[in-house]
Amino acid sequence: MRKLLLVCAWLCCMVVSAIAAPDTGTRYAEMLDEQGDQILKSVVVPSMEKPQGEVQLIRRGDLLVVQTLLASPVLKRVARVIDDKEQRNWPETRDGYLDSRRYRDELFRATEQAWEFFRQRQDRSESRQFLVIEFIVGPSRDIIALSVPTITGDYGNMRLTAKQPLQVWRSSDQFVRGNIIEIIQDSFGLDRSAAEALLKPLWPSRN
Repeated sequence: MRKLLLVCAWLCCMVVSAIAAPDTGTRYAEMLDEQGDQILKSVVVPSMEKPQGEVQLIRRGDLLVVQTLLASPVLKRVARVIDDKEQRNWPETRDGYLDSRRYRDELFRATEQAWEFFRQRQDRSESRQFLVIEFIVGPSRDIIALSVPTITGDYGNMRLTAKQPLQVWRSSDQFVRGNIIEIIQDSFGLDRSAAEALLKPLWPSRN
């Protein structure tokens, strides 16, 4: 009986570990492959005077990607700014609120992980912490990915050359597409109709 209980306890631990283990993108490797990315439009955020990163509108095969490359000495503060915007854009009364809540939770966890990478950096002269946020729309599903990137170039000419995914998950079409519109609108200083017009010919056709 005791042996049976021990086996059951071990199985329960294995199940809990599997549920809690982060998805680092294995299932979505093809959607995350940045080789051959075509950058259609980019902008330094929040401004060239106080740069913290770059937002890029990307065509990745048959995918549409809005990628935020963060390179900031105050990454945790940047995450709090994103959190504030998410709370304003996705209140509890709006469909997509729960998706936004998960995104914000994952963002703070990824920020902590990015900090650990920063602490272990070899180049001690580098004062910035790095994180890449991808909202990816495909013909059959939409995902969000948070990764620690390798970036070349400086603000205004940043290029992602590699990344280590921290968390990747599938999210609702409504939230991913809605947030892409919000990000493009906010980052490029467009009104909503202009942002929607920019994105309209780029949305992948649904299977």
